Amino acid sequence: MSSGEKFDVVVVGAGPAGLSAAYFLAKKGFSVVVLERGMEVGAKNVFGGRIYSHVLDEHFPGWRDEAPVERWVRRERFSVLCKGASATIDYSRDGGPRGSFTAFLGQFLRWLSSRVEAEGGLVVSGVRVDAIDFSDGYASGVRAGADSVAADYVVIAEGANSLLLERHGLRRKPSTSEMALGVKEVIRLSEGAIDTRFGAGSEGVAHLFIGHPIRGVVGGGFLYTMREHVTLGLVMRLSDLSEGAAVAKDAIEDLRATPVIRDLVGDGIPVEYSAHLVWEGGRETVMEEPFGNGYVVAGDAAGFLLNTGFTIRGVDMAMESGRLAAEAIAGAHEAGSRSREGLSRYRALLEDSFVLRNMRRFSRAPRFLSRRRLYAEYADAICGALGDLYSEGAEAKRACASVTAAAKSSGISIPTALADIWEACRSI
Repeated sequence: MSSGEKFDVVVVGAGPAGLSAAYFLAKKGFSVVVLERGMEVGAKNVFGGRIYSHVLDEHFPGWRDEAPVERWVRRERFSVLCKGASATIDYSRDGGPRGSFTAFLGQFLRWLSSRVEAEGGLVVSGVRVDAIDFSDGYASGVRAGADSVAADYVVIAEGANSLLLERHGLRRKPSTSEMALGVKEVIRLSEGAIDTRFGAGSEGVAHLFIGHPIRGVVGGGFLYTMREHVTLGLVMRLSDLSEGAAVAKDAIEDLRATPVIRDLVGDGIPVEYSAHLVWEGGRETVMEEPFGNGYVVAGDAAGFLLNTGFTIRGVDMAMESGRLAAEAIAGAHEAGSRSREGLSRYRALLEDSFVLRNMRRFSRAPRFLSRRRLYAEYADAICGALGDLYSEGAEAKRACASVTAAAKSSGISIPTALADIWEACRSI
């Protein structure tokens, strides 16, 4: 690629959204180039470890025989952690369709990049895009240092840390209450140890946590099993971190040291540490108009990430938004338009897709999940009630009495608890 070269479409960012957009554009015959600032595809991308497979099943024939799948998720766990105790909901599936899997995102993206190149697209690493070129109010390419790349359309898929959009006034700077910091360790453990300890054999486990050791912080932990590794991490609201409520590097070490985690991975070898910003605002932080004259915005850059409290969806939503961005560009190109109006079909496609349907369906979740008592008082109440119920003494209380006593001792009134239960049913 040389400075001044012209393409039909230039894509900023080789994440799931950008590569998906490039793949579908290349399949439609567009000349497309993807510019990635990392020294290799996937080098700058961070995520927990789980991908939902429905977009791949529908649009990428043969992918199950090609993509670097670590384990298919068959077991789901959700734990409330307290000092010296924990309570876990455990759900497992026997047979049936395999709907999600664990993977290393870098490996997965390199596979997806190969699919783009097989269709004739160009993927270039080690290029940091500094600005979008605008001509007469229309995006007409990008600049990277002293070089420029001209294009009829620009797809912005730079991720949650959307500095390019902010630089051009296309997106406001998010508040600390709308963003979270995700920190993750990759821990090496033998395949046999993972098969035995997690109770799922050769299948995968997805495990989410709230409570100790980040008591009172809006956020939680996650653990996903790979073939010979486990990914362990925390996601914490930036506003809490800025107030000094927790220190990320200390919190993940404390999480690894809790008994329920230590028994599973305590003898493992940490081989990687990474951190990444993620959206936490749900529907409220989705761009109302992720398009304009000559450009569209896809993936995390547009705010397409969903946290319901029990599941976290990002990669599948990014890939679908990239596919729909390609559809919108193809439609506008056929109509001979590069205008905002010509690309506005993108919004209609998103509205009809699972991306915005799910964002609307769980639009109340971020506000509900922002209640700090969920991560402190309720965690204490759950552990206290179960400890009372399962105590060996002769004075063990009845279930309702145990729950009521634990709630009161944790500072939760009955009206507050009832209101929270009602809001939980509406939100998640």
